[in-house]
Amino acid sequence: MTTELIDLDVLGQAPGFLAFVRGKEHVFEAANAAYYQLVGHRDLVGKPVREALPEIAGQGFFELLDGVFATGEPFHGRGMHVLLQREPDAPLSEAVVDFIYQPIRGPAGDIVGILAQGHEVTEVFRQTAQREAAEAALRASEERYRTLFEAIDDGFCVVQILRDAAGTAVDYRFLEVNAAFEHQSGLVDARGKRMLELVPDLDSSWFDRYGHVAATGEPTRFENYAPAMGRWFDVYANRVGNPAEQLVAVVFKDITGRKAAEVELARILEAERVARRDAEAAGHSRDEFLATVSHELRTPLSSMLGWVQLLRSQALPPDKQARALETIERNARVQAQLIEDLLDVSRIVSGQLRIEMNPFDVKTVVEAALDIVRPAALARDVQLRATLETGAMVVGDAARLQQVVWNLLSNAVKFTPKGGHVEVSVQQRDADVELVVADTGRGIDAGFLPHVFDRFRQAEGVTTRSAGGLGLGLSIVKELVALHGGTVAVASPGLGEGSTFTVTLPASESRRREVTPPRGYDAQPPAAIDFACPPELAGMGVLVVDDEEDSRDMLEVMLARCGVKVRLAANAAEAYAAVQAEVPDLLLSDIGMPGEDGYSLIGRIRALPAAAGGRLPAVALTAYARVEDRAKALHAGFDNHVTKPVEPLELLAVVATFARRNLRGST
Repeated sequence: MTTELIDLDVLGQAPGFLAFVRGKEHVFEAANAAYYQLVGHRDLVGKPVREALPEIAGQGFFELLDGVFATGEPFHGRGMHVLLQREPDAPLSEAVVDFIYQPIRGPAGDIVGILAQGHEVTEVFRQTAQREAAEAALRASEERYRTLFEAIDDGFCVVQILRDAAGTAVDYRFLEVNAAFEHQSGLVDARGKRMLELVPDLDSSWFDRYGHVAATGEPTRFENYAPAMGRWFDVYANRVGNPAEQLVAVVFKDITGRKAAEVELARILEAERVARRDAEAAGHSRDEFLATVSHELRTPLSSMLGWVQLLRSQALPPDKQARALETIERNARVQAQLIEDLLDVSRIVSGQLRIEMNPFDVKTVVEAALDIVRPAALARDVQLRATLETGAMVVGDAARLQQVVWNLLSNAVKFTPKGGHVEVSVQQRDADVELVVADTGRGIDAGFLPHVFDRFRQAEGVTTRSAGGLGLGLSIVKELVALHGGTVAVASPGLGEGSTFTVTLPASESRRREVTPPRGYDAQPPAAIDFACPPELAGMGVLVVDDEEDSRDMLEVMLARCGVKVRLAANAAEAYAAVQAEVPDLLLSDIGMPGEDGYSLIGRIRALPAAAGGRLPAVALTAYARVEDRAKALHAGFDNHVTKPVEPLELLAVVATFARRNLRGST
C-alpha cells in the first residue's frame, strides 16, 4: 500500500517529521528520520500508534487520529505540546510541534490511512523550511492522488444522497467525478449537479440502492439497466465518511457491450437448441415415415404374394379362388394409391405438379368420389349422406379435385365406427363454393389439430395405429386445394366427437363440364406352381394374430391346407385370451396393430408361467423390416422375425422348424 499511495523517496527526503499510519488501528507503515528523531529512535513500522508510543496516551493525539480517520477531514495542530520518551529509560521530555494529520484515500475513494507531518517550533528558521518542504511534498502527493484518480479505467464518483422530509432518497448530487465516469455515463460537467438535473427520467431504483448504502453502511454490487441512458452498468457502491454526511463512493463500469454479447450468445444458443431439436424431430419423423412406408407397402404385398402362390398351387376351391382374386385386386389398388401419393408429394415438393384449369360443376366430382367410397362405407356399416347443390361451378382440374374429395371421404369412412355416418355437402356462398365433409368418427385431439395437414404426421404411434396409410393424404389435399386458389380447414370438438373438413374454392360462372371417372386396372391370369407342404405341420396348432383380415384369411388357408389347426385373432387382446384358453404350439403374430402392438403382446405372454404359455414359441410376421425392427422383436421375446411379404413356402419352412423342435422335445 505504501508504494501505491506514498512516495518513499519524498517521505525520506522531506524536511520535518513525516509518518504514515494505515487503517483504523493506525499502524505505522513508514516514517522519516525526523520523525524517528522526534519520538526517539525506536521500532515503529508494523506497530499501532498506541503500542509504539504509549507515553502519549491521555494527551489527545490518539483521539485526533480516530477523528481524522472517521470524518476524512484533516487536522492542523499548531503549537501542540507533547511529552515523549526520546531516549531509552530517560524521563519524558516535552516538544512543541506544528503538524497536520492528512487522511489518505485509496483508489475506491475510501480512507485507508493518515499522513502525519509537521515540525518542532523551537527553531524558527528550521521550522519554516520544514513546513515549506512538507507542504510541497503534500501538494505533490495530492497531485499524484488526483492523477491516479483520473487515470483509472472504471468510472468513479462520490455522491451525496438527498432525501425528502420522510427520509426517502429522492436524488443525489455529484461531489467528485473522474474522466471515465463522464465518458461511460455520458454525463459531462456533472460535478456539483443533481442527477435528476442531468437525467430527469432516471429509474428511482438508483436512489433506493444508494440511499440504502448511505443509511446502513452496507456496500452493494449490482448490475442495472438505465433506460434513460440506454446502457447497462456494473456498479459497486460503498459509504464514505460518517452517516450524517450521506456520502457514497461509486465505482462502475459500462457493460452494455458485454450484455449485448450475452444476449446474442443466448440467441445463438437458443437457435442452435431449436435447430438441434428440429433436426432430431425431423430424423425421428423420417425414421417413422420410412418404417410406415415399409409397413404399408409390405402388408398388402404379403397378402397378394400368399394368395398368388396359393392360386398357382391350383389347390384352392372355386370360392376361395374368387376371394383370392378379390383380395389381390384390392391390395394392388391400395399399393397403387400409396405409390401415387408418394409421387404426388414428390411432384409438389419439386414444384412439378401440373393441373389443367377448366370449369366444372363440383357436384359431379363429389358424386364420382362417392361412388368410389361407397363400397368401403357399406363394408364398415357407415352411412353416406349427401346434400349437393347443382351449378356450383369452379375452375380447376376435375381429376385433382376428385382426389381431394376422395381423400376426405375415405378418411372419414376409415375413422368412423360401425353405425356412424358421413355427411358431404356442396353449396355456393357468394363468390365461393363450399365443400364440407363431416363425420361422427373418433375426432381429433386438440393437441394434434394444428398438425393435421402436416406431411408424414399421424396422431397414432407407428406400431399401434388402428388404420393404415402414410400420413400424406391430408397434406396432399391442402396442396391441391391451394393450387386451385382455395383453402381447407378442420374442426373437431375433441376425441370421440367427430371432425369436419371445409374446403373453400373460388366460384366460376362458366358452363359445367362433365368429368370422366378414372379407369380401373386389368388383370393377367396367373401361372400354376407346385405347392408342397412339410409333413411336420400336420396336426400342429398355430395361433395367427393380424389386424388385417386379408392377411389372416390367406394365412389360415395356407396353413390349413397343410393340416395345421389354425386359430385367428384380430388384435393383441384376443390373442392373449386365446393363449390363456389353450396354449398353441406356435404364435404367429403381426407387430403393428391398433391399441396394443405385438411387442406388448409377447411381453405379456413371456410374463406367464411356462405351463400357461410363458415359453410358447413365437414368430413375428411383420412389415417392419429394418435391422433395428428385427433386434427389437427378438429383444421383446420373439424367437424369430419374418418380414412381409414372405414367400408361402418360406413361411411354411419357418413354421416347420418349430414343429420339428416340438417333435424332438416330445421324444
